[in-house]
Amino acid sequence: MFSATGNILTGSQDRPDIYTVAINKPSPSSSSSSSSSSSSTSSSPSDLSIRICKLNMVGYVPGVSTITGSGRTLLGIVHSIVHLASAIFDSKNRAKHLEEAKLGGLNIARGLAEVIPVIGNITVFVADMVRMFKFKKQADEIMKLKPYEYNNRITLFIYGKEIAKRPLDEVEKEWKKLKETKRPSHSDLSDIIRNNA
Repeated sequence: MFSATGNILTGSQDRPDIYTVAINKPSPSSSSSSSSSSSSTSSSPSDLSIRICKLNMVGYVPGVSTITGSGRTLLGIVHSIVHLASAIFDSKNRAKHLEEAKLGGLNIARGLAEVIPVIGNITVFVADMVRMFKFKKQADEIMKLKPYEYNNRITLFIYGKEIAKRPLDEVEKEWKKLKETKRPSHSDLSDIIRNNA
């Protein structure tokens, strides 16, 4: 299914604006001990980081965000109109089009908030920080349920839900290979973890 504005507007599972990457390296105690109980208790993430899209970060800067917020609002309007019209004529993909139209509406609201200098910037910043904290906590809780499943793995969480998990050495190899051809971005890491590289 297409997106009326390409990859510019974020906020869906395919184009998240905030996601969490958890890297679980084996701890020295779990590698030296062969008992399953010790490995299950020693699997806290070595690195649990939150990634946020650049378009959201620009929304925190007064002045600049007035321009980007206006653009985001206009793109959101176009995005919503195109997908609402598509939902009428494309009954096969109606649910997806309505989901994309909702995404356009969310971007309209965020764009309008970003247009307002200072107050709007503080509002979107606080909203993103609250969301980031919530998603990080959800990812941490998921990993605590079955910690042994995350040993020596890199895991992608989008909006607090586990999307993909791969062995750490595989991801590192693909990341190094990618670095030889270009400067990788956060979305490249997401694609590698999802195995879409």
